[in-house]
Amino acid sequence: MLALTIAALFVLLIANLSTIVEIDLRGAHTAATLPHAVRLIWRAGEPVIAVLAVLTAIAAPAALIGLRLVVLVPLAFGRSSRWFAPCMRALHEAARWSMVEVMMVAAAVSIVRIAALAHARPGPGMFAFGALALLLAALESGGLKHLWLQPQVVPVAVAR
Repeated sequence: MLALTIAALFVLLIANLSTIVEIDLRGAHTAATLPHAVRLIWRAGEPVIAVLAVLTAIAAPAALIGLRLVVLVPLAFGRSSRWFAPCMRALHEAARWSMVEVMMVAAAVSIVRIAALAHARPGPGMFAFGALALLLAALESGGLKHLWLQPQVVPVAVAR
């Protein structure tokens, strides 16, 4: 689980920092990352869509990965995090908001529809989002219940 979580972290960074789509229209070339596309949506007067895109495609996956790291890294070293229980509850809630797979389908449909107007091709960020969707699905299929069954290591009190 820790290896999948670390892989998801790197893939999330690649997905958000690389081009998701490249468009050529009558000699003009445009390439956009997801954060750049969100800025354009905001400037186009659609703040609700921009906020939902950030929440579901950037913030929720980042929160899921970060929370999993807070839980799994101490367990890998045979320790228990004092944040274990709150992070587990937050993981349960955050999983509902991660919709990378929905974003993937919407982006694929958009590329197909825009192909009638311009030459559009997916960039490396699009493939990274596909890999992220698979990694998050693998993490979700592993579940969280087995983590509650880990032997809890009691922190040793330090004498003053």
